[in-house]
Amino acid sequence: MQDAKNAPKIGPGAPVISIVIATHNRSHDVLENVDALLPQCVGEPVEVIVIDSASAPTHAEVLRNLKGHEGLSLIRLDEPGVARARNAGFKAGKGEWIALLDDDAVPRLGWVEAAIAHAARCDVQTAILAGRVIPRWPDDAGSLEIPPSRLGPRARLLLSVVDEDGFRDTTDHPIGVGANMLFRRSVLEAHGGFDVTTGRVGSNLASGEEAQMMTDLIGAGYRCWYSDAFVVDHKVHAGRLTRAWLAERARKEGEVELRGLKTQGQKVARAIKMLIAIPMLAALQILDRPEHEYYLRLNHNLGLLRKLFAPAG
Repeated sequence: MQDAKNAPKIGPGAPVISIVIATHNRSHDVLENVDALLPQCVGEPVEVIVIDSASAPTHAEVLRNLKGHEGLSLIRLDEPGVARARNAGFKAGKGEWIALLDDDAVPRLGWVEAAIAHAARCDVQTAILAGRVIPRWPDDAGSLEIPPSRLGPRARLLLSVVDEDGFRDTTDHPIGVGANMLFRRSVLEAHGGFDVTTGRVGSNLASGEEAQMMTDLIGAGYRCWYSDAFVVDHKVHAGRLTRAWLAERARKEGEVELRGLKTQGQKVARAIKMLIAIPMLAALQILDRPEHEYYLRLNHNLGLLRKLFAPAG
């Protein structure tokens, strides 16, 4: 890693970071996001790009009003999809780094300065820099089906919670979610951008295009780092704190894992292992505990197998 004090100075008008915010029908979340973000951008080598991913007319009208904000550009897509929107954002961006922020993630004070400083410390072999994601639970979270106190590590990750300390190389055990993550733009371009068959579209819970990109880039020899210095508060909606939502989200993650397997042999081998594990997981989930989360492991396996054996078409 490079010493931030010795990093090259950036000339005026040359963005270091292009901040990409993809949104679909959550315009008021975007407003809270940019209200927290834009004051931090004044005088900094960053640009903000909001991608309206085929939002309904009422939301699209709210987003159009953002055009008057200095340092912010708005791109409208008529076909929805998070991966597609993020691709449009990074192609339009001019920064050395592409920062992904979820529309319902609110950057804390100092996010921009810390992201720039830590990106400057990354050597050329580091292509991914993940940040901290703190959950903002619903006001009535304690009374919901699964309150935060009963969430295990797997469930928290499915809810995009990344709350670890330090600044360190995580290549061997990568962490990070698209709510708060930076990718080196030249590397994204070289790999053709995010897989549009993987990213979330509308109410479909399949996501993980950024996780798949992390896997691909690490496989290609690039490094991944994590920093707790640039932080977002990520809204967790009440409807997600249910066993049904988390189970379906785990099944979709299983589908995403299948897409990441490159050969038919790899897919068959993985499927066999999952088939063997299913009876045991089904029995263990009866006495499940948050630290075990057997039902999420079971549904992950079922999702991969569901996709593998689904009829083509």
